[in-house]
Amino acid sequence: MNRLMHNLIMYHEIQRLTREGFKPAYIARHLVLDRRSVKKYLNMSEEEFLEFKDRQSVRNKKLDSYENFVKARLEDFPDASAAQVHDWLKEHHAGFFDVNEKTVFNFVLFLRNKHGIPKPFNCRSFAQVEQLPYGHQAQVDFGEYNMRTEDGKRKKVYFFSMVLSRSRQKHLVFRGKPFDTISVVQAHEAAFEYFGGMPGELVYDQDKLMLVDENKGNLILTETFRQYVAYRGFKLHFCRKVDPQSKGKIENVIRYSKYNFLRGRIFIDIDILNGQSVAWLERTANAKVHAATKKIPHQEWLIEKQYLEPLNEIFVPEKPLNTYTVRKDNTIACKGNFYQLPLGTYREDGTKVKVKLTEEAITIYDMADNEIVSYKPHYGKGKLVGKSNFKRDYSSKIDELIRAVSSLFTNQQQAMDYLEMMRKDNPRYIRDQLLMIRKMIEKMGIEIMDVAINFCMQNQVMKATDMQHIVKKLEAENSTRGDNPAEPIVINTLNKSAFKIIPEKSNISDYKNLMN
Repeated sequence: MNRLMHNLIMYHEIQRLTREGFKPAYIARHLVLDRRSVKKYLNMSEEEFLEFKDRQSVRNKKLDSYENFVKARLEDFPDASAAQVHDWLKEHHAGFFDVNEKTVFNFVLFLRNKHGIPKPFNCRSFAQVEQLPYGHQAQVDFGEYNMRTEDGKRKKVYFFSMVLSRSRQKHLVFRGKPFDTISVVQAHEAAFEYFGGMPGELVYDQDKLMLVDENKGNLILTETFRQYVAYRGFKLHFCRKVDPQSKGKIENVIRYSKYNFLRGRIFIDIDILNGQSVAWLERTANAKVHAATKKIPHQEWLIEKQYLEPLNEIFVPEKPLNTYTVRKDNTIACKGNFYQLPLGTYREDGTKVKVKLTEEAITIYDMADNEIVSYKPHYGKGKLVGKSNFKRDYSSKIDELIRAVSSLFTNQQQAMDYLEMMRKDNPRYIRDQLLMIRKMIEKMGIEIMDVAINFCMQNQVMKATDMQHIVKKLEAENSTRGDNPAEPIVINTLNKSAFKIIPEKSNISDYKNLMN
């Protein structure tokens, strides 16, 4: 098909789609044209259009030498943007001269039209939802805006907005610093008071001020917000992430508030700004005909407020308790010091407790709000603050070990008395001493050990290492007792020479004299 025929078909297709009621934006997407070009062609006669296209055909373009490269790239990646093509030109062509971004955009659009390479257009399909019943739902969101101050500086303000889904009645609350959970609850209360009641359901983003996590539909709310929802009793609906369309009503309110109320306004004081917002709501936002409903929000609200749940007492949120991570040694680090918790409080990494801080006390609770312990605040640094009954008790296990070892002896009471004396003499190493004695019993037998413990008790020998020497002497004496001398120990050396060594004989009385 020659160029003239192609241009004529395109011109008449634009005219046909216009007559059928399609807007220039749709026609541009449908025919892969620029919206401004479509508008320009609509204002031309057929002759003017053909003359214009003829002039364009002989016009040289700055980027003509890169046509093959850009065409190949667009064929491989049809969804590439003009900005991406611009970057590719700079990356792959060292001598690429700097041009305006608009020049690259026009060149890419020209090549798409010339070679028939449309850009894929993915658009989510929407359908207008039916009007919700009166009093059924409100939507909530947050915004922020940089305002100009009286001295020419900039001041960022943060605002909370709620809109009743049926009547479109709106309310705003402004703050000079970011919202926290308590101020969010206070803003809810202000909105409900302004509306004269509470809807049955509220729709939110997944905001960290209200929602800790959403695990497959299981909502985990922040503690203060959970208490508030339980008190008020409204239902919650949290939109999926990256899905602003599901709360489009409040998204429009945020945009409307920024560009109709805040833009061009001078910031004086946050209280003044809140007063100005109420006046704006009554004068404009809730008083003008709504573009979607074609009704006035205030007049619709006069009907809707009859369906809102009446408010009982105003909810006053308490400051939530701070959470602290329990360390492996069953302590928490708080205000520069370490506060001890009962053994077993730490169960796994991430074990948490709640802490209430006052001038009189530091009170620690578990996550079910049961009090664990309370301390007077310590104003030093790096100190371990604890209670004696929280320290690890090793004595019970030593008691068990003493009973177990003494039960191996013939005279169990004598053995227990001796082991208790040993414990008193050297408490730090008593466990090692007891284990050594038990090992000697297993190796030497109870007969020698009965003699050894009797000797040690009479002569105040209080170390298992000394008892071990005594046991060896007793064993040697028993082995050499009798008519036959001990068999010599034969050692084979490397040169096969034999050396006979007969051990010396010694008597237990020699060791006794040494001890005395």
